[in-house]
Amino acid sequence: MWGKRGHRGDALEEMLYYTNQYYHQQRLCRVDKVSTPVKVVEIDGHGMITKGFFEKKSTVDFIGVIQGVCIAFDAKETNLKSLPLGNIHEHQIEYMHDINAQGGLAFLIVHFKFNDTYYLVPYEILQHFYSNEKRRSIPYTAMQERFQIKKERSGSILNYIETLNTYVKYKTELENR
Repeated sequence: MWGKRGHRGDALEEMLYYTNQYYHQQRLCRVDKVSTPVKVVEIDGHGMITKGFFEKKSTVDFIGVIQGVCIAFDAKETNLKSLPLGNIHEHQIEYMHDINAQGGLAFLIVHFKFNDTYYLVPYEILQHFYSNEKRRSIPYTAMQERFQIKKERSGSILNYIETLNTYVKYKTELENR
């Protein structure tokens, strides 16, 4: 679509942007898109940036608060029947680890294009696959039905809040083991 690897998740990010706007209008949460910091080097006579570079690595795509709980998540899309771990950067894993360690919810929202399904991948599951040096991807078969996210409102909203409640129950189960 865009011809560059850096724009693979733009359609999903746009859907999540509108979902978060809808949620905010309903007073359910406040979740914002995180911008990648750019250092401007040159501006033309019309105020347009003509040269710049990324100053530092960003965190994740979205950060916010839902019912008093911090959330941080990244949006990933794949045409494959797996999510390549190479698509997830180490600094993103570290950031999600820190959010998780502080009692927040960290996760991925993944769109599998081959069958147009969406899943929430909890940090704990992501970490399990990421720390296994033999793995290069998270297979679609590892996606758990309870973490599937449904589209609503004629497909314009990706209702991940319902799935977040399932994630909270999952975390409680892990803590009580």
